[in-house]
Amino acid sequence: MNDQIKRPRGRPRPQETISRDARVLDLLQRRGPLTRNQVADELGLEKVKAYLSLDRLRKEGRLRTCADAQPGSTLWSANVGAPCP
Repeated sequence: MNDQIKRPRGRPRPQETISRDARVLDLLQRRGPLTRNQVADELGLEKVKAYLSLDRLRKEGRLRTCADAQPGSTLWSANVGAPCP
């Protein structure tokens, strides 16, 4: 039998990325659904970095997207189990 421990794929995330994801999640938990641009403005992030954090958190099942607030702007919500506003 081969009892080797499987390592996670890829390299570990930098602490900066982990911290940014935590700040994004905390903001959405406190403030409710926001657009990517609102998250970026509130936290002083580049829009690309805000999106990367939002998308990563969505893939982890910690966020979800809601219907467009305005044409072309998606709301992101940390309230995964509740209906969208």
